[in-house]
Amino acid sequence: MNPPLTNTRRIKRGNSDLLGWRDLEFVDGESHIGNVSEGEVIGCLWHLTDLHLCDAESPARIEFLDRYADSDSPMKEEFEEIGTYRPNEFLTVQVAASMVDTVNHTSVGPMTGAPVDAVLITGDVTDNAQVNELDWYQTLIRGGTITPGSGGSDSSWVGVSNSDFWDERYWHPDGPPPGHDADRPTRMFGFPVIPGLIDSAREPVHSPGLSYPVLSVHGNHDALLQGTVVPTEDMRAFAIGDQAITRLSEPVDPATIARAVAAHGPAEYISELNAPLRRITPDSQRNLVTPGSFARAADREKNYWAEDVSQLRLVCLDTVNPFGGWQGSLDGKQFDWLKSELDANLDRFIVISSHHPSPTMTNDYSTDGSVRILGQSVVDLLLDYPKVILWIAGHVHFNAAIEHRRNDNNFWEITTSSLIDWPQQGRILEFVDTGEHIEIISTVTDHDSPLMYDPQLPLDIRHMAGISRLLAANDYQRRSLTPLNELREGQPEARNVVWTSSY
Repeated sequence: MNPPLTNTRRIKRGNSDLLGWRDLEFVDGESHIGNVSEGEVIGCLWHLTDLHLCDAESPARIEFLDRYADSDSPMKEEFEEIGTYRPNEFLTVQVAASMVDTVNHTSVGPMTGAPVDAVLITGDVTDNAQVNELDWYQTLIRGGTITPGSGGSDSSWVGVSNSDFWDERYWHPDGPPPGHDADRPTRMFGFPVIPGLIDSAREPVHSPGLSYPVLSVHGNHDALLQGTVVPTEDMRAFAIGDQAITRLSEPVDPATIARAVAAHGPAEYISELNAPLRRITPDSQRNLVTPGSFARAADREKNYWAEDVSQLRLVCLDTVNPFGGWQGSLDGKQFDWLKSELDANLDRFIVISSHHPSPTMTNDYSTDGSVRILGQSVVDLLLDYPKVILWIAGHVHFNAAIEHRRNDNNFWEITTSSLIDWPQQGRILEFVDTGEHIEIISTVTDHDSPLMYDPQLPLDIRHMAGISRLLAANDYQRRSLTPLNELREGQPEARNVVWTSSY
């Protein structure tokens, strides 16, 4: 298999049809911006982020809120994007398995030929902080078989895309049941009918495991319900129980929605005693994780840590605010630890990693009177240390890069596309010491999956991963030319590029 490196060949969205649907097509590769100098390779990392392995059958999810950000919603001006439902969300395991296979077949950096040292995965590996989703992640990276979904394989699939639970606001790949018109995504936005996709998505998925050491970073979706709300005992009971909310009762209070998807605490889960419900199969494996679960799964004592990777010192932060809200921050103890780690490694090239990039570390909410440290304070600290060369993050679901500079000292901060939203990419990072500066060579990479749905082909893992990318490219809430939507692919300066960091 030839690695699907975007400097060789890129995938782009083609022209839209009358309903705005855009097929995908291959175009020429994108050359690197900047030149690679002679020097010593001091590290080579894969960067993946925001897998969002999703139990799409869980009653603890709040897909029904997403409609209030639809183009015809009377609340659209209040909620540009909510993000609790995606038409491709039940295919996240297949996408992740396809990317694992792609990573395993890309063993060296494309520009230096240096062997890959490790795979850095910067958080939101789960979608809803559930025990079964975290188990899937461990199986994915270590090897084994995952059966996506919950409620037992002998029960019918109860996710919102099942045509048996008809709601025209969701995409139903099998089409409408008798007596119903096509759903809204199909009728208004050109989504296809793909018979058998739901049944195929429930089939076991085998992952060979990643061939390199895996470094896992804690994300807000790995700790908080829907990445936002601190779990309570009532929420745990609901998650493992036999009832699911289908929609909010009328009239809908916008403040209720805002509290459930709050960027900063306080945040509060939807709890409507009068909301319409439907019966599902209970499952104890849908229980929500507890503090420490992620660290134990990653074989760590805590969610922030540091270790050597080749000639780099990787310093990983836990930017999740445990008091709620989906934006990030640090506590004072961790900030002090970061300074001590920097002081102890003055002669090492340092790479910082976290889930949240610094511009999103704005969540200073706490319930115990403690002070939360925000992103600019972290940037200011890092600029005191000339050998900090890069900060790698996720969270925002797009390819981006910013340079932090103070006088002659600088470092770069980058984020990479998620594996749930378009364009579903990863990134290879090669580090070269020229003797005068560090060059950081970035090459963006697609998962190796078919471009388009082909009804003549079996719905295997790769085919379903390709379908997910196609659906993500056509997400109807992400078609408008807003700055956020345009950022997902990123500009060329944030994709295949050579960044320079002084020291």
